[in-house]
Amino acid sequence: MSKLIATREAYGAALVELGRRNPGVVVLDADLAKSTKTAEFGKHFPDRFFDMGIAEQNMMGTAAGLAAA
Repeated sequence: MSKLIATREAYGAALVELGRRNPGVVVLDADLAKSTKTAEFGKHFPDRFFDMGIAEQNMMGTAAGLAAA
């Protein structure tokens, strides 16, 4: 039987694996990196991790711009 882990732990690990496989993956965070476990991605790929602070609307605009580029 496999070990059960929290969804956020699995999410953080999956982001790191995606980052290893695809250098085009970028993570934007809204000041929740420890809670959502996106901080692990930031440790492995600091040049592709952006903490946007508590500004979700701004983060959405940034995401749209990154996706369009």
